[in-house]
Amino acid sequence: VFGQRLEETVLYERRYGLRLVPLVVEQCVNFIRERGLHEVGLFRQPGQASLVKELQEAFDAGERPSFDSSTDVHTVASLLKLYLRQLPEPLVPYRRYYDFLFCGQKLSSDRTQVWGS
Repeated sequence: VFGQRLEETVLYERRYGLRLVPLVVEQCVNFIRERGLHEVGLFRQPGQASLVKELQEAFDAGERPSFDSSTDVHTVASLLKLYLRQLPEPLVPYRRYYDFLFCGQKLSSDRTQVWGS
């Protein structure tokens, strides 16, 4: 899972049912949304390195580890950052980079027109 192309991971994980994002991303985002949105230093303070490695290995082995109330939100954020860092291609693929920038500029321009009128 870690270091694997996004498309490959999504195809591989279809055995768990249809989802739009990899299981590790879904679980991390849900946990952070539930327990970490008001956490000071979220995504800046590192989590427990040994637990991050343990969770990474579990996801790579095809397991579905869960996070409970004792799980540190910084550890989960570190796991999510590690997953994103190890993707072989960025979330916005190189071939779509300029399209992505254009969309951002268009949204910004549209907002300016709406709020400026």
